[in-house]
Amino acid sequence: MNQTPARDAVFIAVALGLLAVPPSLSAQTALEPFSPPAGHIIVVERSDFSRYEDGRYIGHLYRESRLDLSVEAAAGGSLRYDGEALVLEETLRDERAVARRLDTLIPVVFSVEADGAVRFIKDDGYPILRGLPDSPPTPALPGQRWTGEGTVVVRPRAGSPATRIAVLVEYEYLGPTTYATLPAASIRARYAIRYRGADRLGDPALTGASGARTADIVVDARDGATLFIRETVDETFAYSGGPAVRLKGFILHFHRGSLPAERDRIASILGPAAPATGTAAVTEPAVGVAAGAGGAAGSGAGPAAMPPSALPPGIDPGAFEVAEGKRGVILLLYDLRFVADGDQLLPDERGRLDAIADALKRIPERSFLVEGHTADLGRPAGQNELSERRARRIVDEMVARGLPASRFVYRGLGADQPIAPNDTEANRARNRRVEITILD
Repeated sequence: MNQTPARDAVFIAVALGLLAVPPSLSAQTALEPFSPPAGHIIVVERSDFSRYEDGRYIGHLYRESRLDLSVEAAAGGSLRYDGEALVLEETLRDERAVARRLDTLIPVVFSVEADGAVRFIKDDGYPILRGLPDSPPTPALPGQRWTGEGTVVVRPRAGSPATRIAVLVEYEYLGPTTYATLPAASIRARYAIRYRGADRLGDPALTGASGARTADIVVDARDGATLFIRETVDETFAYSGGPAVRLKGFILHFHRGSLPAERDRIASILGPAAPATGTAAVTEPAVGVAAGAGGAAGSGAGPAAMPPSALPPGIDPGAFEVAEGKRGVILLLYDLRFVADGDQLLPDERGRLDAIADALKRIPERSFLVEGHTADLGRPAGQNELSERRARRIVDEMVARGLPASRFVYRGLGADQPIAPNDTEANRARNRRVEITILD
């Protein structure tokens, strides 16, 4: 998530370069019908468009979302997907090299039936590509084609409802390849975009759409699980009472599994796991501690403190605690000392910030979600605004210490998620915290 432009280029070059069939692999290797396993997947959807309105160039449009989904086998051979989408703030400038604000967090629940049909229990527009790629009905040799049905989700105008467009897809199996050392298969897909206002959940002002997409797809050769999709897009959208919008560019879809052992590895880098006496948050059990700052405050609901002697060299035992949350391993920063009602940190917090940055540098190639929390004092609107400013301040401090801004997403939650009653100053100190999640 939030890869830099250079890393984007590497991902694209690797994925698309793999579409050529390596000469060492047999040209007769068949692509078997898909049988993706249950488990846990992360999907990053990243759009990069040139935007035009009534033929006039407006600028570049960047969108990004991150889906964290548990996949479970269900009755009749179907798979149930249950999780959430973290949607980043949209921008008309290329801000991938800076920290991004988390715009919203959306529940995602749907199933994929044995026949490939996708059925949503709750549909707020994510994922934006559905039913693609579709499995070949029988083992396919390079050059063979098949057709399938799918859905693309569009939102040409920011803030408008998502609109779903059914598509008929023609697939061609290009041949075997490899992807990040995995045996893989290359597929090309083509489909036209045609819309005449058929989506009852969609944008009522969107009256029509036309265009075409080509998708270069890489799937796991062993089970057909999607690894990477690059869609090339050129589409025009008509609106009642508004300018026609044209989007031209590409959409990248990165898929990967998330293994439980990976969280254990990250926790061990930050500090060996220790038994917990409580929870790090209301619904998130702790797995270990890499500090004791605030661990004994208030009601004792935090993780158990770890003996400083057990910490890895270079980790300050008073900088943070480590816990496990549903999105990944969390660094809990209790009672950071800011100026009253502001986001400026007091000078004596510099050493603690240095230790936090040093810890995050031990986790390369991961993205960080920084969330600010306040005690329940004052107006809710003011609490939310202050918590967001303080979360952004922590991001700025980490960037000033050498961490890439593109790896950070942030938001403020005000006093909505307390971990202790707000009845004493000690408890308010625990609620007055910043959490940094190392996203799975």
